[in-house]
Amino acid sequence: MGTVERSARIGVMGVCLDTMSYEALSHFMGGIPGAVIFGNLDHYVGIEREIVRALDLAQTRICFIDYDRNTEEAIWMTERLRSEYPDVHSFAVSSYSEPEAIIAAMRAGCAEYLLKPVQHDRVVDGLARVEAKQKKRARSTVRGKVITFVGSKGGTGVTSLALHLALELAREGKRKCLLVDQHPALGDASLYLGTGRHQYSFYELASNADHLDEELLRGFLLHHDSGLDLLDSPESVDATHGVSPATVEHTLAFLADTYHFVIVDCPPGLTDGTRACISQSEQVAIVMTAELPSVRNTVRYIEHLSKLGYSSSSIHVVLNRHSKKGPLSDDRIEKALGREISLRVPNSYNEVIRAINTGAPISSGEKSDFGAAIHKWAYELTNSDGNDKSKALATSQSAYGMKALFSR
Repeated sequence: MGTVERSARIGVMGVCLDTMSYEALSHFMGGIPGAVIFGNLDHYVGIEREIVRALDLAQTRICFIDYDRNTEEAIWMTERLRSEYPDVHSFAVSSYSEPEAIIAAMRAGCAEYLLKPVQHDRVVDGLARVEAKQKKRARSTVRGKVITFVGSKGGTGVTSLALHLALELAREGKRKCLLVDQHPALGDASLYLGTGRHQYSFYELASNADHLDEELLRGFLLHHDSGLDLLDSPESVDATHGVSPATVEHTLAFLADTYHFVIVDCPPGLTDGTRACISQSEQVAIVMTAELPSVRNTVRYIEHLSKLGYSSSSIHVVLNRHSKKGPLSDDRIEKALGREISLRVPNSYNEVIRAINTGAPISSGEKSDFGAAIHKWAYELTNSDGNDKSKALATSQSAYGMKALFSR
């Protein structure tokens, strides 16, 4: 197939369609300007990459899947497409009109459910809805900034810093701001904000990545009186999810098209989910404290992210609970890191704990060193081009610094 065809406005692939449905679909595509049908694959399993390669250059990519030949395999393939290639939109084609069949297909990730014999108007309307959704996203004038927070270890105060920064951006910067609690279970952001918990989490939103629009998003949001929106974490202690890193990336890209700032509160450790968040981020805030395990882990994080290709300017080291009389001096920490500390947040432990226990976050209007530091951070984010002023040293210097720190 040639380049002219492959760069179609709408690219369509059939999967296990019966002869009548495929012929009808081919006829319909012939009457839609810029629409091309690339074929009809005769099996369900292991064809996802083949579909994506065929539709590679199409602006809108649609896969019509026959649900009659093998419903179980059709559902499995739809779930795979949704998980691995969320920009490919699945349309179910079936003879069965029972609600259970329709619900199963939509839960698997189908954007449309078409009854046989396939009707021209239903196909055209479905294509129009998908294109309209894509155009709405494309109209976003400036992509918002995604900032991912990750702690060098547990207990460094990541959630407190993430939510206070998000609140400050929403209050003072008059920016549309979202806080994402990306913990896989029992995150604390909604508790700290005093909003109560939501029955649906960020992961359940991501599970509907192929249906994402602002109307769907509204049903997942918690709202704080500051104007800050929140996507909660799962409340169950044994919560599990099957959301792939690609789907997390797709979801965050959508959120960045909707908000000026998206602040992501991640658990410690560079999991696949956290790396997916980082890949969509303009900045990564590694939160550490002045103790050896925290310093060691921060060094490892920086080295790992550098190997993955993240620029030094996008990685920010935040020293939380900072004190000039701390157990490790700033000089020793910076020597170990091989770079400057990006931000120091003063040790206001009692003040922060009181704010957590009362559900009343600290405001920059209060006389608070902690609040002043957060205000400065928010001001820099809203009034800068995002360039990191810190200067990274060579990797060998970083390794030398670690050796010097642990040898004392």
